[in-house]
Amino acid sequence: MQKLFGKKIAIIGAGFTGISAAYKLIKSGAKVTIYENSNELGGLVSGCTILGVPIEKSPHVVLKDDHYLFNFLNELDLKDKLKFYKSSISTYYNNQLYPMSTPLDLLKFKPLKFHDRIRAGLSILYLQKIKNWKRLSSFTALKWLNKFAGKNVTKVIWEPLLKGKFGDYYDKVIMEFLWFRIKSRVDSRDKKLKGELLGYFDGGWKILISEIIDRLKLNGNISIKLSTPVDKVVYDKKTQNVNVISKEGVHNFDTVLLTVPSNIATKLLQDNEITNQNYFHKMKEIKYLDAAVMLFATDKPISKYFWHNINIENSPFVVLQTISNLIGSKKFGNKHVHYIVDYVPQDHQYMKCSEQELEEIWIKELIKLFPKFNANSIIEKKIFRLRNGQHVVDKNYQEKIPQYKTPIPGIFLSNFSQLYPTDRGVNYAIHEGFKVAELISKQSD
Repeated sequence: MQKLFGKKIAIIGAGFTGISAAYKLIKSGAKVTIYENSNELGGLVSGCTILGVPIEKSPHVVLKDDHYLFNFLNELDLKDKLKFYKSSISTYYNNQLYPMSTPLDLLKFKPLKFHDRIRAGLSILYLQKIKNWKRLSSFTALKWLNKFAGKNVTKVIWEPLLKGKFGDYYDKVIMEFLWFRIKSRVDSRDKKLKGELLGYFDGGWKILISEIIDRLKLNGNISIKLSTPVDKVVYDKKTQNVNVISKEGVHNFDTVLLTVPSNIATKLLQDNEITNQNYFHKMKEIKYLDAAVMLFATDKPISKYFWHNINIENSPFVVLQTISNLIGSKKFGNKHVHYIVDYVPQDHQYMKCSEQELEEIWIKELIKLFPKFNANSIIEKKIFRLRNGQHVVDKNYQEKIPQYKTPIPGIFLSNFSQLYPTDRGVNYAIHEGFKVAELISKQSD
């Protein structure tokens, strides 16, 4: 008999952690209800269209070592939908765009003196070889880079990226986090092609989301409530059920899984805070940044690179990605499709101003960075503002991570802030969904 046969489980949040957990829980015999605040599935990988082609609101690619994702694709018979492409990376510095895809590109990077280029390469090579990443725990990323890569390398290459990604927290991010980011990208290099290989779905991530949902619906034990924000989640001592309170009323479940960010989880569970202060303190200690994104298409190219790191002081955005330079422009009618991405504090003007104001700021900067770029070449554009797009992994972060099983009976928490030292991404979201589903299943023993 299946362990969870007939058990009623609610999942709050329909990102990849939520829908992956639902997939496993239903296979164990549970009846699952998913509550989603927005009208779309996929969370940070939710979709839209550009030039009539399905695409994501924010850029997401697959790395060569995304093994949890690959195993799931095999199970879903979707492996053939994932294609790998040779990436191209560049760094914008001192009014010039430099290639930065290979170690040789780094050796030719003229803004640094030759001995600094050697030191930069050796520090990356050293990080690749580290197995016991805990040895980095006493360093912030900035401190480690200044000591081992050197002040010049840090000032030119790393500090602008840390500031662009983490803003005022740039000097607080710990080295373990950056180590994992560097290692995962380096591990995606292909020796034969002499560059990084990145994966993307033929048809976009919508292909994977749709297949998971179709499999859930085949079973019949799934209810998906879109545009249904949850107001509270409360444990009822009398019935020993967990009540989910939303605009649809009060519904009781045997178990509730929260896959929302920790700062939202504290609000949903607020009635339980007084008796569980230590757990709530951990959730509140985790800081988040929001992401502002412009997805746009042009009828003329901006550059030949896929990834552009903008390494200039006070840049209004940190990354420009041209997805059509990775997967080809044919599917976009030979037009060019780009993302501008910037991570900002939650009270930043980018999250408050009008779309037109934000477009004007960014388009003005594009013209400054790429003098040949003409705003009239933009044929379609969309602005997205994504709350809680990145957590801040700062000093003593491990001590802040809340447990999956909350101290409140019948309530579990799983979100990307519990990943350590790995970073957020679909690969790990799937793994987390499966892992917390297994924990819930064991609870029923």
